[in-house]
Amino acid sequence: MSSKKIWGLGLVILFLVLNSSCLFTRIDEIAMKARHYKTYTPREYFAPTQYIKAGDVDYAYVEKGKGPTVVLLHGGIVTFDLDKSLLINPYWDLVSDVVPPAALYTLVVALTANTTYGLAGVVAINEVIPARAQSLIHFGAISTINTWEYNFNQLAENLHVIALDLPGFGNSSKPDSRYTVPDMTKYLDSFLEAKGLDKVYLVGQDYSGLLAIDYSLTYPDKVAGLVLIAPYGTQSHPWYYPVHLIWHYPRWIARNMYRDKAARVDVWRNVLKRAGKRTYTRIFYKPESKLIEDTSSQYGRLIYNDNEQSRKFVNDIIKYKFDTNWINTKEFADELYATHLSLQDVGRKDYWGIWSLKDEERNDWITRVKLIQAPTLIMWGKFDPLIPPEEASYLDRAIPNSVATIYEKSSHYPMVEESEAFNADVTRFICGAAGTCAK
Repeated sequence: MSSKKIWGLGLVILFLVLNSSCLFTRIDEIAMKARHYKTYTPREYFAPTQYIKAGDVDYAYVEKGKGPTVVLLHGGIVTFDLDKSLLINPYWDLVSDVVPPAALYTLVVALTANTTYGLAGVVAINEVIPARAQSLIHFGAISTINTWEYNFNQLAENLHVIALDLPGFGNSSKPDSRYTVPDMTKYLDSFLEAKGLDKVYLVGQDYSGLLAIDYSLTYPDKVAGLVLIAPYGTQSHPWYYPVHLIWHYPRWIARNMYRDKAARVDVWRNVLKRAGKRTYTRIFYKPESKLIEDTSSQYGRLIYNDNEQSRKFVNDIIKYKFDTNWINTKEFADELYATHLSLQDVGRKDYWGIWSLKDEERNDWITRVKLIQAPTLIMWGKFDPLIPPEEASYLDRAIPNSVATIYEKSSHYPMVEESEAFNADVTRFICGAAGTCAK
């Protein structure tokens, strides 16, 4: 047998063993029992945190203002392709003080080359350490109420505004849940029921844009309007169905895979803490990079408009992540699992839902968005590296009563990068749809 065939066979065996055995999940379960966790201190937000219990979850939220009720839902779940995630990984930054950046870059390019050896090397690294970018981006603390720091008070001048930490995130409870999109939709409905809210406007970014879509399709009578900010899970593609029929897999497989990815991050948490601060800073808003000079690519900046407000937004996240004891708490591990499990529905589709010829029976959001009844404002940053802004045009065409806005100086966070324009657009849209506002 040739060496290439041996490499290929070894790669297949390694992939199957590590993904089917959930090895890191078992290792992390043992490590959790041996750890001495620090006491968790709830994060302080820009407004006093309130709590309300519904079922087995304590929901953390902030609330202010009068007028039509608007619920702000944080985003923050980020995925990258395997080869690209290697280029924005804290492990490379950890050794970059010893190994010249140029040599590291050459090594990464060699590993990600389209060769048998390169592929084997990349997959082997990914299977041993958490190379995927959510290991960094979802090193917690980003998906919280603080996403709306520059919007909450301004919107509350005309609207009744609630910003919510979803279950599993921020200061809300982190239940032992599957964290599928339908599960999160039920959690959101439980919160709204507990608050006595019959009809609301939902504002969702990234993952929560997808959640807002699913909620509006599940409970159409409870949604007065939608504001979707680069929602995940709606990417269009001419070969969508054939690709998904071949590539995707049942939910139980997806759940085990993402649980094991979370376990890998938890096992390597101390390494991430040492190197994560500078890597996190670089991926968010630094135009320069130790490894990458091309900031227009997918592994470019998550924030394009590098202004003072954006810097404070990122620096506050970094301070909470790396300058407190949060990483050494049980809540960190719980959130880590919640954030990874939330990814299981983003790419996976059930076969029966794809085969169905009835739109109302499908579970893929890309075709079902045309069933949305509520007025919808679609918002996108022109330089979004994660979800192409061209998708805004598709959603605008597919959703019957919609309008799209592109922010010319923004990447993935227009509510931070161009907050004044964002606040004005959201207020104008909701006040126009509701026919009245507080002022």
